[in-house]
Amino acid sequence: MKTYAPILWILMCLGIITMPLAGFAAGQSSEFLDIHPELTPDPDRPGASMWQKPGFDRTKYSKVILEPLSIFLASDSEYKGFTTDDVNALASGFRDAAVRVLQPEIQVVDAPGSGVLSVRAALTGVKLKKERRGLLGYTPIGIVVTAAKDAAGKRISLEDATLEMEVYDAATGEPVGVIVDNRPKTGSQEELSWKSIEDTFRFYATRFKTRMLAARENQG
Repeated sequence: MKTYAPILWILMCLGIITMPLAGFAAGQSSEFLDIHPELTPDPDRPGASMWQKPGFDRTKYSKVILEPLSIFLASDSEYKGFTTDDVNALASGFRDAAVRVLQPEIQVVDAPGSGVLSVRAALTGVKLKKERRGLLGYTPIGIVVTAAKDAAGKRISLEDATLEMEVYDAATGEPVGVIVDNRPKTGSQEELSWKSIEDTFRFYATRFKTRMLAARENQG
């Protein structure tokens, strides 16, 4: 399994995410995903697509590694001025949001081993725009992530993005799940924003936790 160090990484996501793309178009491949299985519509999330390893047994796992969330700016992004501080702040904020949902029931760890799932995620095709807007027309990065003090005054709007995620058995490196979501919004008419992406992370973290706990209960 490949581990990516931040290269325009916005970091961390958790156990599963989304945006408009019911699978990749013919001939189109992801610059982030290591595997490209056939995706099917996610029944819980309109606009998202997913794949799960046949026979995947959640009862074998009780811990998770949250790898850094990578950000790939689109070549035609109007604004490309993301700094290392911006990336690190966003990465920390999204990771913290997922950890708060998962723990203490699902332990977040740093090392692979038996019973550990590894989650890697990225925002790809990211298009940014910096402009003067009314107060409600943008979401300062600092509102979303607690560590983004230096970025709080920047008016950078998120115009487009795709959230991609892979889940692996951390001990064997075997892939067990993929999710692709083309526009992580919380409502059909809601503007895409850093806040809506954070909400999407929470949605998948909550679903991941709920399914893991249900598998434990059914086993008992």
